[in-house]
Amino acid sequence: MPIQQLPIELANQIAAGEVVERPSSVVKELVENALDAGADELVLDIEKGGSKRIRIRDNGCGISRDELTLALSRHATSKVQSLEDLERIGSLGFRGEALASISSVSRLRLTSKPAEQSEAWQAWTEGRDMQVNVEPAAHPNGTTVDIQDLFFNTPARRKFLRTEKTEFSHIDEVIKRIALSRFDVAFQLSHNGKTLRRYPRADSEKQQLQRVAKICGGQFAEQAYQLQSPEGDYKLKGWMVAPEHCRYQGDVQHFFVNGRMMRDKLLAHAVRQAYEKYLPTDRVPTYILYFELPAEQVDVNVHPAKHEVRFHYQRQVHDFILTQVERVLRSLTEMSVSAGAEDASVDFKGEPYESAHRHQYQSNDTSTMRESSRYSTAPRKAMGSLLPNAVTSSAGSSESQPASTGNASAFSASASVSRQEASSPSESWRLLSLFNGHQALVRHSNRLAWLNVRQVHAVCAQEKLSQQLEDGLSGQPLLVPVTVSAKEFKTPVSQWPEQQLNRLGVMYYRQKDMVVIEQMPEMLRKGNVALLFKQLLEQVSENSDTQLLKWLTTFVAKGEYSTTEAEHWVKQWRDQLHEPADYLQFIEVPEAYNANH
Repeated sequence: MPIQQLPIELANQIAAGEVVERPSSVVKELVENALDAGADELVLDIEKGGSKRIRIRDNGCGISRDELTLALSRHATSKVQSLEDLERIGSLGFRGEALASISSVSRLRLTSKPAEQSEAWQAWTEGRDMQVNVEPAAHPNGTTVDIQDLFFNTPARRKFLRTEKTEFSHIDEVIKRIALSRFDVAFQLSHNGKTLRRYPRADSEKQQLQRVAKICGGQFAEQAYQLQSPEGDYKLKGWMVAPEHCRYQGDVQHFFVNGRMMRDKLLAHAVRQAYEKYLPTDRVPTYILYFELPAEQVDVNVHPAKHEVRFHYQRQVHDFILTQVERVLRSLTEMSVSAGAEDASVDFKGEPYESAHRHQYQSNDTSTMRESSRYSTAPRKAMGSLLPNAVTSSAGSSESQPASTGNASAFSASASVSRQEASSPSESWRLLSLFNGHQALVRHSNRLAWLNVRQVHAVCAQEKLSQQLEDGLSGQPLLVPVTVSAKEFKTPVSQWPEQQLNRLGVMYYRQKDMVVIEQMPEMLRKGNVALLFKQLLEQVSENSDTQLLKWLTTFVAKGEYSTTEAEHWVKQWRDQLHEPADYLQFIEVPEAYNANH
């Protein structure tokens, strides 16, 4: 078969295979076109899951009569004019393929009226013929795109469509995600003549949170905290949930890059890594995040459906996201610890030791984080089968919840007795069970108590580090050296305390305007090396050895422990710590339970 130029009709249908996967793909392309046209009100009417009809009306700038026919041809767009425009795309669409591809597999009518035009005009075409007809029409300012009988001329594609309910659910999901990205736009979605979704414009923060609640559920809105990064080339804002309230499924994981909804592995990994040491094993990060960066630093022309992007500086983007999310999680944990102390209740989700103590030597920056709802520190259910009907909440409920301290004097008296028990021979306390990977339930005779394994590990590690610090820490070479611009540091490289850094196991060298980091202390080499190096430099330059020691200790304790590891640290607690009772949270056990055990 000789090489030949494909007919335009066939080329459009091949392109449609990439652009028009299912009805929701059509909706996404048309809604993005409307938003690029400046619309702030969209009405969508769907019939039979989109296979019968998709009609989208907007109040955007409209298309003039002379451009209607051109709008339905391939590679025709008003959004890019040169290669330079392509390298800094600010619009959602830019290829000029959507309308041509959609019209090649459907019956399409495009009706539009710009404000400066006295009357509206309509262009229509059907399938492979691609013959565009233009006629006058009645229409307000804006544009309506009416798609009927999708895939009517490609039966093979049509038979791969799922049920009406399934296809509409995909459309619904697309609108929800776009509605989360554009609070300044009103959306109305109907299916088979019935209005199912209505999202009014949300100008204030309160209205935006109301829209979030409609889309992601009231529980998310109640538990979400707002994130706002400092001003700079990179900006990150949005909502995220404290680890103990995160969901079991990833149904609320929305990321937007320069206003474009995105499924990017790099961004997802950065968020997942930030949550890693705080998150219970059976939960996943829960968030809605908006990332903005200069348009020339991101390439959106790498995926047919524009679901993925490529960042020019991937490492910097990853580290920025990781740092900002981790900062908020640290602050949330500190708030949880403070609130828990006020309520004198046991938080069975625990808190990372480093977060509970970091405020002693690191600023607690909560100015950029706004609480969107009261953070709940009520204890979670954890002991139902272990102590049936034994532990009651402060309200008197007999639910199987962790015990509140309740009567302070009674607790003080029992704690005094238990201090003597905690100081008795090592065989007196034993591990019964391990909760959430770090909360050990220990028993002595008829006494039960919680022991934070993570805290014990950190305290023991601090003593060990203190001894090692006198002789100098042994560093670990990095698998791949990390390069950082010298301009990113507050202090000139020539003024760095090189001997003290070497004593900590740090090895680096200067290469023109860059600093190449070759070796780091063992506890710091697995994190964000560039950021940790900067923090280490500040600690060495500004703080005493005691404060430096506390800071290093925060990176030693693990997020979760196996039962064997927990048994080891329980033994260390019994045998080595001077005041074992200081690390216990005692549980009142009814006499009936003691009598049976």
